Amino acid sequence: MITDTRCRIKRINMMHDTGYMIQDKENTPLNPPLPRGNTPLNPPLPRGELKGGIVNRASCIMNRASCILNRAGTTLVELMVTLAIFSIIMGMMYSVYNAFLKAATAERKVAKTEMDVFAVSWPLIKEIQTAGFGIPSTGTCTPAVTGAVASGELVIHSTASGDDSAAGTYAYVTGTTCMLSTTDIPMGSKAVVISSTTKKQLSPAGSPVTVSTSTSSYISTGCEGTLYQNNMVYWIPWTSQAGALECYRTTYTMRDYDPASSKPAMCASGTKKLSRKADASGSADFRPMLDCVRALAYRFGCINDSGNLTWHSDTACTGATGSPVLKLVKVGMVMQSGTRRDSQSPQTINLFEDLGGNWTTVNLTDEQRYYKWRELEYTVTLRNTQ
Repeated sequence: MITDTRCRIKRINMMHDTGYMIQDKENTPLNPPLPRGNTPLNPPLPRGELKGGIVNRASCIMNRASCILNRAGTTLVELMVTLAIFSIIMGMMYSVYNAFLKAATAERKVAKTEMDVFAVSWPLIKEIQTAGFGIPSTGTCTPAVTGAVASGELVIHSTASGDDSAAGTYAYVTGTTCMLSTTDIPMGSKAVVISSTTKKQLSPAGSPVTVSTSTSSYISTGCEGTLYQNNMVYWIPWTSQAGALECYRTTYTMRDYDPASSKPAMCASGTKKLSRKADASGSADFRPMLDCVRALAYRFGCINDSGNLTWHSDTACTGATGSPVLKLVKVGMVMQSGTRRDSQSPQTINLFEDLGGNWTTVNLTDEQRYYKWRELEYTVTLRNTQ
C-alpha cells in the first residue's frame, strides 16, 4: 500500500510540475494539517486526500530542486572540443577568402595592364601613321621615320604627332593673295608651304610664314602669291631657339627606372618602362607610358618599284633593290601581364614569326619565367612617305 501511494504521489508531483492544477472533489483545503505527535517522515496519506488533494508544496519544491541538481552541465572538455571545431571551420573560411582575395587582386592587375596597353598602343599607332605629315622631302625633319633595332628606339618626324592642339592642322593656298582654304590653323601661328606635287619646301627654310585670321585665314607675312598658289600650308611647332625643327620629333624607347626605387613592386627584374618624348627643340624630357616592358622591337617593310615587299631591320631598306620606299612598320612588344606565380613560362618568346627567319627572339631568365607575359604586335601603314 505504501509503495503504491508513493508512486501515485510521484505521478501527482509530475503533473503538478507540468502545470496541472489538482483539486479535491470534496473541497479539501489546500494545506491539510499534519497529524501531531511523532509521525514518520513519510506517513501514508488517507485515501480521500490521495484521490483528490493537492500535493504538499514543500514536496513539490524538493522535487524541483532534485530535478535541477540532476541536470548535467557542460564540461571543460566539451567546451574545448567545441572551440577546436569552431577554430577549424573559421580557419577554412579564412583560407578560402584569402585565396579568393588574391585571385581577385591578380585579375584586377591584369585588367589594369590590359587597359594600360590599349591606352599606350593606340596613340603609338596613330603617331607612327602620321610620320612624314607636313614634312618636306629634304631638310632637318627627314627622314620621316628612323629606328634603331638594337636599342629599341623609334623616331618619328611629323607636324601632327605633338601635344599641341593645333598639331596636324593644314590648308592650301587658293589664290595669288595667299588666301587659305580653311581657318583651322590658329591666328598668329607659324607655317611652312610645301609643294603639292614634289613635296619640296617652298617657303624659306628657317623663315616660316605667319598665318592671320583677322577676317579670313591668309598668309600675312612672307606671302609669295604666284609661288604659293595651289600648294599646301602646314602648321609647325615653331620656336626661335637655335637648332629648333620645323616639325615634332617624337621618340619612343625603353628606359631604366631612375631611381631604381621608382620601379613598381609587381614588375619582374630586367623589365623597363616604355617612354615617349615629343618636341621641336630637343630639350623635352622622356615621359613614362607603360611599366614592366621586357622587349620593344621593330621591322620595316619596303616596297620597290615592282611592288615587291621586303622586311628589314632598318629604315634605309638595306639590301632591297628597285628603288625601295618605306611603307610599313611592324611594332612588337613583350610586356608583363600579372604578378609572380608558381608555374614557369616558356624560356623564349618570338616576335614577328610571320616574317620567317627575320623574327626577334626574347630570352627570359629563370626568374622572369615565373611571370606571365603578353606579346603585342601591330603593323602600321605609313601614309605620308614617298
